[in-house]
Amino acid sequence: MAQYITLSDSARRQLRQLEVSHENALRLWVEAGGCSGMSYAAGIDSTRAPEDAVLFEDEEIRVITDPASLPHFAGLEVDYSDDLVRAGFRFSNPNALHTCGCGQSFQA
Repeated sequence: MAQYITLSDSARRQLRQLEVSHENALRLWVEAGGCSGMSYAAGIDSTRAPEDAVLFEDEEIRVITDPASLPHFAGLEVDYSDDLVRAGFRFSNPNALHTCGCGQSFQA
């Protein structure tokens, strides 16, 4: 299966700790906001609509999104850092025209 996004090993480990699986998928979406115009949002979701797209899937983890958000995720790299200054998931989108300094919002 073709993957729209990639997950680093540290992101995969953290998602497993959060009990993300095939049944409890990580749902990613894009919403208006942030200092660059659009921002990423995420949540664990046990429901899946027929129109949802699979962004990533392996033997343990599934990541899904809605059709409207799908174009914004092509090539997205998801990493996780547990450093003291800025712990959390980090998104790197090679298709973003501009990203803010905090890395949480982008311009398409």
